Amino acid sequence: MNSAERTIGILGATGYVGREAARTLLALPGHNIMLGGREPEKLRQFFPEIESKGECLPVDIYNGELLADFCSKCDILVNCAGPAKQIKDRVASAAIDQCVHYVDVSGDESLYRQLLTRKPEIEAKKLRMIVSAGVYPGLSELVPAYVAETYFDEMDLLEVFFAGQGGFSLNAAYDIVSSIEEDTGLGMHFCLKGEARKIAGAFHSSYTLPGPAGKVDTYPILHREFKQMAERYKITAAYFYNTYPNRSVLNQFMMIKALEQYKTEEQKRASAKLLTEQYAGNKEAANDFTMLHLLAGGYKNGKYLRLAANLLTNHDWNTLSGTVAANVARVLAGDNRERPGCFFAAEGIRVTELMKVLAEQNIGLTYTFFQK
Repeated sequence: MNSAERTIGILGATGYVGREAARTLLALPGHNIMLGGREPEKLRQFFPEIESKGECLPVDIYNGELLADFCSKCDILVNCAGPAKQIKDRVASAAIDQCVHYVDVSGDESLYRQLLTRKPEIEAKKLRMIVSAGVYPGLSELVPAYVAETYFDEMDLLEVFFAGQGGFSLNAAYDIVSSIEEDTGLGMHFCLKGEARKIAGAFHSSYTLPGPAGKVDTYPILHREFKQMAERYKITAAYFYNTYPNRSVLNQFMMIKALEQYKTEEQKRASAKLLTEQYAGNKEAANDFTMLHLLAGGYKNGKYLRLAANLLTNHDWNTLSGTVAANVARVLAGDNRERPGCFFAAEGIRVTELMKVLAEQNIGLTYTFFQK
């Protein structure tokens, strides 16, 4: 099917992430766009241009009939609704039932595991189900995958630092607290030859990144998405560092985990509120930005090279996540490969094509090589 004939549907278009996903797709030619929400009139007020590009339909993700009807009108469904930990596989399952390709801006490992239980059906229906298609996880694996494909024949070292200035919605913060409860990601671990290993020696407890990030506190963590990316590209040693503008922000996360402030629904919501307030306080002091900084070493054409690469935007991570998810859907729409299945973003689409379309929207890499 030609990509111009595809209809891309978006759920959660009134949220921080969904708004940018909708804006991105509505600003670009070549697709029919459908927006779904409980209040279609509110969607029309947010996006008056929808009248010439598609339509708005009433959808409640907890109403199976309305959800199925919306999915049936799409070729690709982009889910930006949250909290993901409450929605679970509800929207993704509706997409499978209606034979619709699927992109989830979050989803992460828990949704990935749920979808794998329906792998035979997904493959029989020739569907592509892509989860973790935001910034982190998502771009945090897509960028190093692109670097591995483009600049190296083999890579023996990769270090990725994620930094940013922005806020959390309550839904996003709720998902973070739920991930702390589920113990998603291995703290103080890295990937060595495809295996998770505890960091026993020295590591970056703080690091000075290019501006505007500057000196930040860092915490090494290994998520399944990053581990699978490193394993796929046979990277010998791969480290991922989440960063924090100051120690108090990191301590807030540590406190939630140490005191198990997620046992009840009330505790989860209270902890989520604390996180939004913590980040809102930092947001007042600086302009928004999102940064991925990479250090890599390996061989290209028989020569050993070291590379420093930087992706920097003046958008917060919510806005950038919406942009990434929208472009993942665009790349998926134009990809006619018979490659069905459930994938993390860096596995499920052509990373070089995604980085190309992001660069066209002024989201690109700068890089420097240092020959050994």
